[in-house]
Amino acid sequence: MSRIRLLETSEMTPEMAQIVADVGRMTGDFNGMRAVAHRPDIVQSFGPFYWKLQMEGLLDRKLIELVRLGIAQVNQCKNCLGARYQDSIEQGLTEEMVEALPSVETSPLFTEREKAAIVFGQKMATDHYSVGDEDFVRLHKYFSEEEIVELGFDVAMFIGIGRFFAVLDATNTVCSIS
Repeated sequence: MSRIRLLETSEMTPEMAQIVADVGRMTGDFNGMRAVAHRPDIVQSFGPFYWKLQMEGLLDRKLIELVRLGIAQVNQCKNCLGARYQDSIEQGLTEEMVEALPSVETSPLFTEREKAAIVFGQKMATDHYSVGDEDFVRLHKYFSEEEIVELGFDVAMFIGIGRFFAVLDATNTVCSIS
C-alpha cells in the first residue's frame, strides 16, 4: 500500500494526467507517477530534463536500461524492477540479461562497455566511496567524457528516484515482480 495516496487521473491537472498516461505507456508503471502527481509543477519542471537525458542522450537506451535495472536491484524498487522501456527491448534487452545483472562481471551476455557502466551504477548505489580511479580508467576505455558525465547523471537520478519510489511503496500493480 502506497504511503502517499495515489491520485486518480480525475484529481490531476490535464497536463499531469497526460504525463501519467505517457509514462505508463512507456514503462508499464502508472503508480509511481500517481504518487508524485501531488506536485505537478515539480514533475512538469523535471520532465524536460528527464526526457532529454533518457530519450535524447548520447547513450543508447538498452545500456541505460541495463544500468537502471542494475540499480533497481540494489534499491529493491519494485516499480523500477517491474517497468521496462519498450525501446530498450527493441534494442536487444532481454529478461535473461536482467536476471544476469547480479553477476554482470562474469556473464557472457554483456559487452565490456555495458559491464563498465552497470558496475559503475551498482557501485554508486551500494557504496559510492568504493568508486575509484580504476573505475574511471575502465569507463574511459569505453566512453567519452561527455558520455561519462551523462552516465553519472543517469545513475544519480536512478538512485534517488528509485529509493524515493521504494520508500513510498507505490507498488506497480501492472507488472509486479515477486
